[in-house]
Amino acid sequence: MEQPYTYYAFISYRSSDERRARWLQEKIEGYRLPTTIQHENTDLPKSRLRPCFRYHTDIQPNELKTELRSKLEQSKYLLVICSPRSAQSPWVGAEIDTFVGLGRRDRIIPVIVEGIPYSGDPATECYNPSLLRHFPHSDNISEDREILGVNINEEGGGSAYMKRERAVMQVVSRMLNVSFDRIWQRQKRRLIRRAVLSALAAMAVLASLIAVWAINQPFDCRVSLYESTPAVDALPPMHDAALTITLPGEERTDTIRSFDGDVLFRFLPARLKDKEAALHIEAPDYLPLDTVVTLTGCLRLPLARDPQVYGDLRATVLVDDEVAPDRLIRINSFEVTTDKTGRFSLFVPLALQKKSYIVTLPGHPSLSSTLHAPCGKNDIVLL
Repeated sequence: MEQPYTYYAFISYRSSDERRARWLQEKIEGYRLPTTIQHENTDLPKSRLRPCFRYHTDIQPNELKTELRSKLEQSKYLLVICSPRSAQSPWVGAEIDTFVGLGRRDRIIPVIVEGIPYSGDPATECYNPSLLRHFPHSDNISEDREILGVNINEEGGGSAYMKRERAVMQVVSRMLNVSFDRIWQRQKRRLIRRAVLSALAAMAVLASLIAVWAINQPFDCRVSLYESTPAVDALPPMHDAALTITLPGEERTDTIRSFDGDVLFRFLPARLKDKEAALHIEAPDYLPLDTVVTLTGCLRLPLARDPQVYGDLRATVLVDDEVAPDRLIRINSFEVTTDKTGRFSLFVPLALQKKSYIVTLPGHPSLSSTLHAPCGKNDIVLL
């Protein structure tokens, strides 16, 4: 039976390639085996290929220290980070030689991060001389012992990220002795699913940020008015309605010129949206309006005409410059009798009100005058 191993892999590298070595370790240890493959191969690890050993400190190239030799003995695979820099490292070569000496030559996996294997040019050769010695290349097929490395920058289509992911899966498939295609197809689906979930999460976060931004944006409140009583064409239209809105710590005032217009209270604090505020409206000839409104983007409020302005008629009647007590007079279609002092009082319904009225003396069509509303307390009608 195969001996148990403490480490799935020993990662051999030169210190200048530490970033790539650390990346490879994190990728391999973070990979989760698909459940179906675990069930089909009971001799595989439960879920993850960890731990992997990676030495963190530079060591002078001398005889392999006892500690590292022990780590190599406890490792099932040797992953060699290959680059023109590591090709010149005697220490990497010593680790390769030791691992081969343990009888695990077939468990060496070169991971090419830079350079060209078997190029013969020191500037580009990425295989350490120990690799070249144990896996010599020959034009004679029967003598060729070339080892195939996993290149994280392999040529072909796809993004650099997908190329690196594909390279990691090649390493994993060799370590598990499982078909690369099975491993890679599942990993691609996993990566796509992860990308979709990340995109959805990013969209959700963005939507939340937009919602928070929108909620906290100042808002405008547009206010318009409409006639709540029957319109009277003979009376002046509404004009110059003064609006005062009371907000926490401030008051804002504006004017609506007519029922066709409106006012815009701009940049109200977001915290006041859908909150209540007091609103006071005053317009000539109309009843004042004091109300509480809920602040929204648009408010439309009723304004009622004051029926007393043009409907409450009071005056003293003079006929030929003499006070006319107890006299019947006609005001448009209404008849009223003066009192002992010659004064009369008449209230005209809103629908019949006008700015001016014709006053006549029944039976004396030549005696007439015009009464202009609103009336003052000293108004006189001279017939």
